[in-house]
Amino acid sequence: MLVIFDCDGVLVDTEELCAQVFSQTLQSLGILLSTDECLKHFKGKTLSECYRWLEQDQSHRLPDGKLPSDFPELLDQATYTALAKSTQAIEGVTELVGELKNKNIAYCVASNGGHKKIRCSLSCAGLWSYFSDLVFSAEDVKQGKPAPDLFLYAAEAIGVPARFCYVIEDSLSGVQAARAAGMNVIAFSPEADSELEIDDQVVLVSNMGDVEKILLKT
Repeated sequence: MLVIFDCDGVLVDTEELCAQVFSQTLQSLGILLSTDECLKHFKGKTLSECYRWLEQDQSHRLPDGKLPSDFPELLDQATYTALAKSTQAIEGVTELVGELKNKNIAYCVASNGGHKKIRCSLSCAGLWSYFSDLVFSAEDVKQGKPAPDLFLYAAEAIGVPARFCYVIEDSLSGVQAARAAGMNVIAFSPEADSELEIDDQVVLVSNMGDVEKILLKT
């Protein structure tokens, strides 16, 4: 068995924080998109997808219809500063990962975020020592989630068939990617977001205690 964790919103409590930083960085350029709007449109997406959405679907908000060339660097700097100040592990995650490690159950993280951001998030939350050589990013594959490429790449690298993989996800794109990969899915949502239950093979849970019960019963 292989347990594949998403990063933001599953291992670390950073979804709203990153959306807030994205919103503030856009506002500094005169582009108005609220934190809630950023969370709605960008959750679970790669940065390239976020930029493409801004330029293609919301071009009327952008000067000259394009993001400034230095926007990615500005966003990176603001994001890493914010993560260093307030990143915390999701409640129960440290205990869950420790239990998997004690029982010799394989696990890894597979995120649409870049390697630098994943490392920053996990380090700030005190989780890097668990995942230092078990990190897979959308940077490693041709297509990120919702394509199945990233999950299949992680499973192949660790040597576990897809049908024996359990993916913990909090975004619709992540759930779709895991199902497309033929993997078992646990949708993690403290708010019990039923949108994530895309079929009867997806199990929706609201806390890490329930995730642990499911994994250790398999």
